[in-house]
Amino acid sequence: REVARFHFPRQEGRERLCLADYFRPVDSGDVDVIGLQVVTVGDAATRRFEALQAHGEYAEAFYVHGLAVEAAEATAEWLHRRIRAELGLSPGQGKRYSWGYGACPDLEDHEQLFRILPAREALGMDLTSAFQLLPEQSTAAIVVHHPEAKYYVVRSDAAGGAAGSQAPNA
Repeated sequence: REVARFHFPRQEGRERLCLADYFRPVDSGDVDVIGLQVVTVGDAATRRFEALQAHGEYAEAFYVHGLAVEAAEATAEWLHRRIRAELGLSPGQGKRYSWGYGACPDLEDHEQLFRILPAREALGMDLTSAFQLLPEQSTAAIVVHHPEAKYYVVRSDAAGGAAGSQAPNA
């Protein structure tokens, strides 16, 4: 039974890639696996950042912010490696795609993810009206295990540059 539907646009031109291509169709009769993850360092980092800012401790505030962002990213990478290990995949197989970046630029799908994973209930996370993750020092991703998965950009902005770049997480 379908519990959610994500929207992955197809790349215009180039290879015409789409994340959906890395999964088997429902009517194939084969069961496919999808990895979904959401991690956060919690709102204590945001509160600490704001308190330091309020006291004029700008350098310390930005160190705290940077450490919190890197801690969230490191936790996401650790979880990605654990997913690989549990699926019996080689260390380099599969990619982690975060919403708002090249292959899946639409942040609205965070709402679908929050319907599947208990981000609000278990982690105290929320979404802004623009579907950004709260607390800011959080990440969410779909882990694609397909051996041919690679990073790419779906859309370009008006100036011809990438609308977002996918972090090179292996």
